[in-house]
Amino acid sequence: MVVINSHRTTAIVIRNSGDKVVLVPMKGGRLSARTLSFAEFRENWREAGYSLSQALTTFLSHVMKWGASNEVSRGLEKLAARDRFVVSSLF
Repeated sequence: MVVINSHRTTAIVIRNSGDKVVLVPMKGGRLSARTLSFAEFRENWREAGYSLSQALTTFLSHVMKWGASNEVSRGLEKLAARDRFVVSSLF
């Protein structure tokens, strides 16, 4: 899921366990994950109008240029693999 907050920061949710949400906010430099309670996430973030595949492309190219934590790299790779599987099964 691609989300945005009131400061117009775009992020991708890489994990949602029901009570905790792990997201990757887009920022300059190396990307890192933030863990929030589900209540805090619902209060501060809302779904953005961007497609997940477009956002993943942007985030992965940023990671290739600037780097990311292992958690972010693994999370984005899993999302990209899942997104490819879902799209390929439609055709």
